[in-house]
Amino acid sequence: MAVLCAYLRMPAPQDDAREAEVRRTAQRVLTRHLRADDDAFWPGVRLDLTGARLDGFDAAGCTLEDADLTGAVCAGTTRLAGATVRGRLRLGATFADLICDDLRGDAEIVLDDAEITGRVSFERADLAGEMSCRRATIGRASFRGTTLHRTASFDATRFTGGVSFREAVFLSGLSMDHAVFAGYTGFRQTHFADMALFRWTEFGDQTWFERTRFEGAANFFRARFHGPGTFDGASFARSFPVDQAGATAAGPHVWPEGTAVTRQDDDWLLLTD
Repeated sequence: MAVLCAYLRMPAPQDDAREAEVRRTAQRVLTRHLRADDDAFWPGVRLDLTGARLDGFDAAGCTLEDADLTGAVCAGTTRLAGATVRGRLRLGATFADLICDDLRGDAEIVLDDAEITGRVSFERADLAGEMSCRRATIGRASFRGTTLHRTASFDATRFTGGVSFREAVFLSGLSMDHAVFAGYTGFRQTHFADMALFRWTEFGDQTWFERTRFEGAANFFRARFHGPGTFDGASFARSFPVDQAGATAAGPHVWPEGTAVTRQDDDWLLLTD
């Protein structure tokens, strides 16, 4: 495993088809030893791919313990769908697409400073460890049906495409302070069992919190809604703090009951609780 990882960490020659095929073969050999249902399975192996150059890396269904892809450049689609993750999974890398649907395990997942130009998907994942995705740049994203048992942070992360957290469950705290959503943002039927922080968050297009449940403290201090925002059917166990949040004066909005809305100027509304 150490030899395979060291080879993939070596600089890859440009436009060398034979070298590219050898590297893809090395990836397949490596991941075969990470599948628990394969006779070649090597348990308890640490995966060190820091700074590696990967192409279509497919670890779907693998068992990953302390896997590190920090600084890696991953062309094609990187697949971790159905994998079991333990220890720490470091994904602060550059990806074209990253598919982590049905991911399971108690690993701490670190996506800090990641750059994902295409899409990232964690649909139906059940994550028992913490998730950190600070200062990342992400294209399209889907966390539909994801369950996060421990705290998650997307502070200062920029989403350049559409994002869906539909029916996701956050059993511990979520922080999206200073996050930027450039496209559609959907938190429809999302369940927040603990605090949910959206302070200084920028919502650039349609934003949906329709039938969302906030069972802990929610805070939208100085958030900005540049497109239509709706909280239709949302429920709050506590007050809805929006002190000095702003919303575009154009387009329809549905705010929680008790939210005071005043016109700040021709373009902006000021929200207070």
